[in-house]
Amino acid sequence: MIKNIVFFKSPKINSDNEIDDPYYQNFENDGYNIEFIKVLVIDYQHDSLKILYDGNDDDSEYFGIIFTSSSSMKSIDSLLSSFPKNNFNDFYNNNNNNNNNNNNNNNNNNNNNNNNNNNNNNNNNNNNNNNNNNNNNNNNNNNNNNNNNNNNNNNNNNNKNKNNSEYNMAKYDFFNKILKFEHIYIIGETSCNLFKKLFGEYTSQNLITLESNATDLAKRITFDFNNGNNNNENNKKSLLYFCGNQRREELPTYLKNNNIQLKELITYQSQASNDSTNDILDLIKKVLLSNTMEVYWLVFFSPSGVEFVLDTIDNQSSTLLLSRASFFNRIKVAAIGKTTENSLNMNNVKVDIVSPLPNAQSLFTVISNYKDN
Repeated sequence: MIKNIVFFKSPKINSDNEIDDPYYQNFENDGYNIEFIKVLVIDYQHDSLKILYDGNDDDSEYFGIIFTSSSSMKSIDSLLSSFPKNNFNDFYNNNNNNNNNNNNNNNNNNNNNNNNNNNNNNNNNNNNNNNNNNNNNNNNNNNNNNNNNNNNNNNNNNNKNKNNSEYNMAKYDFFNKILKFEHIYIIGETSCNLFKKLFGEYTSQNLITLESNATDLAKRITFDFNNGNNNNENNKKSLLYFCGNQRREELPTYLKNNNIQLKELITYQSQASNDSTNDILDLIKKVLLSNTMEVYWLVFFSPSGVEFVLDTIDNQSSTLLLSRASFFNRIKVAAIGKTTENSLNMNNVKVDIVSPLPNAQSLFTVISNYKDN
């Protein structure tokens, strides 16, 4: 049996420009032919984030902040890394001035000590004077060399730490000074791990609540909001939702029905990738040419990805004399998450398995179990 699997997402790439994706690794080890098809292009949106960062937002204190995708986190991270360096010049100039003052004080102390030693040495014989003068000269030279080395080391250390400190300070300010919140709500294990990697050292991880889908997250937020220690104060606060232009309605609708205010901040836009149309067309042809000894799994990660793939198949059906139903009768379909499953069902696409968790190991396990049935 020839096993094929197609992921409708971009693969993760390492610093050597090689695929370093857990989905690839799990299925490659089991003998699958693997293909990634990028169905969406992500464009980071910084305008609203800049307003927030500059302190021009009407609110600064929130009950919690919400992330439903890793794209919002990446958008925030890309903004913080783009800030001009002169935003932090005063901080470093003050440090350098303090270091220079300390070095000057050390030089003065060394000179005073040498003068005292010279005065005392004048009371001794000429031979001792000569020896002491030589020693003092050597000591002065050594002290000067040490001070110069210290100055160079301080400058080098400041220069080495400067870029990291600028970047880190921006993150710290964003999550501790600009935003004030009691909770961090995240959907998906992958997104949660990315948040910890990008911002974990600037926020308390005790504030993080992880859920696997929007409905469960909305229920958890509602519970926290209504059962917190400051319930009366909570009613005056809203939640800040970092989202994309195609965000789903489940979460906002649930919170609205429970009288919880939600402020949405668009941090990225997703749009169809025109380059992927040819990839999907090639996929259709390969499925048509496949025989009974081949199996194809198609893995969908988002409702927007579902819509793009189905539209592409429909647009090509007349050319290939192939209906959507005929195409999906030849393959197996996997969905990441209930929301993606619902989108497929609404489009009359039979879903063979749903990954219980949005990660590679969970998907691999359910597909392997399905294979054994």
